[in-house]
Amino acid sequence: MKRKKLLVFLACILGIQAMAKTGNLRYEDFLLRDTSRVIHGTLDNGFQYYIIKQPVNHLQMSLLQKTGCYDDETTEISHFLEHMMMTANRVMATGDTLRSYLNKLGMDYGKDFNAYTTPNYMKFDLYGLKPELARADSCMDILSDIAGGASICTMDIEEQRERLLNEVSNRNYTFYSRVMDSFEAVFKFGHNPDEWRKMRLEGVRSITQSQLETFYRKWYHPQNQCLLVSGNIPEGVEDMIKRKFGKRPAIPTPASTTIDYNKNDLVIERHGKAECKIMLLMTQPLLTQSEKENIKLFRDCFALEKGCNTLRDNMMKNRNTAFSSTINCQTLERLTLEMDFACNINEEEADGGFLALVDSVTAFLHNVKNNGVQVSMPIDTLKKKTVVAHRVKAMKKLQEGDGRDNSIALMQFDGCFVYSLPLYKKEDTDAYWSYVLSGKDVSNYFKKFINKSAMKIECILPYDYPEKEITEKLKSLLRQYNN
Repeated sequence: MKRKKLLVFLACILGIQAMAKTGNLRYEDFLLRDTSRVIHGTLDNGFQYYIIKQPVNHLQMSLLQKTGCYDDETTEISHFLEHMMMTANRVMATGDTLRSYLNKLGMDYGKDFNAYTTPNYMKFDLYGLKPELARADSCMDILSDIAGGASICTMDIEEQRERLLNEVSNRNYTFYSRVMDSFEAVFKFGHNPDEWRKMRLEGVRSITQSQLETFYRKWYHPQNQCLLVSGNIPEGVEDMIKRKFGKRPAIPTPASTTIDYNKNDLVIERHGKAECKIMLLMTQPLLTQSEKENIKLFRDCFALEKGCNTLRDNMMKNRNTAFSSTINCQTLERLTLEMDFACNINEEEADGGFLALVDSVTAFLHNVKNNGVQVSMPIDTLKKKTVVAHRVKAMKKLQEGDGRDNSIALMQFDGCFVYSLPLYKKEDTDAYWSYVLSGKDVSNYFKKFINKSAMKIECILPYDYPEKEITEKLKSLLRQYNN
């Protein structure tokens, strides 16, 4: 009798365990459904919006525009167009110039309204708004005007051209901007940084008003746009969005191109510090849309983040006094892992100790590549019955909960729209995988990630440090891991 009960009990446990692993969980079960804090909608014309409710005393609005800039032969055209949408003398649909309209609202042209351009999108921001419906209505007119039917002010083109030329040129003298530009030039476009800067400047000099207008008509359509409204949200904002952005028809546009990384895999940059920095970027292939809409994405993100956090903790515990290190991962158009190492000049070493840093990084990477990370998960330490109970509870919360007690990071929403990523129940999702994956599962995934990734290296040296030897060592490291 006891044996029969034991067999029945084991069968139940195995049945529950199997259910928890497959569990008829759907992709939709992981998605955030908490409309008390976040509302995500798509209008009939394809225009998207996120309303993010936060316990603050102000309001912020942002228009996101997927630019398609890689599909145009003229470099910097999307950046130039961003400037022209922001020019003070541009006449809005209301008949006001942008500057005079902002002044009517008591807003500072250069402070309360700003914009920037990235390789994948433009963003127009209105900051620090009073959370009043009438105020929100007036401010939203600025963004709806940019979104469709905007004019370009001819009299401001040359002034903005000069500003843009100065902006591109001056980035060479700002360390962070120069490094970012070098990364993009070498890894995305296959040019050396000086070449790429010259191409950008030539692009700015050659762009005509006709080209700007053509680019605007080609890409500024509802299905390429999204409005983020965050902060203290007055009642009626969602209806306002539908009224202001829902009337324009969706016009077919080409699919924008996501530039994959170039085959070039090494950048050497310089700075004025007596320090060497080495960044290893491990990249997976671009995610397809079907991969972004699959439960496996959540599993992989959890395993990568868990392995990353474990490795970071180990680095902190076993910190080498000769160099400092950090490690981070992210998911945008692909899964990536970044490892940063830095050391100061060691005056007792002929090479400043920089070559020893490369050797240490090589040994570290070799260990992770072969051994993964040593992770302890609940499955490894708790009784099976306890693990199954937690797993079933976590699965139920995924299937039935709306994710209200999950934290929301504002930066998620830009990526969700631009890269068509899901807004999901982060803590609830992590709780589920915590009771599904073992330490070996995580370690194997992390090891596989390192082995299957393409690696790129960005090295930053002091201005007067000879780069030949360290370049040879870094190229040797790349050959080991990219062949």
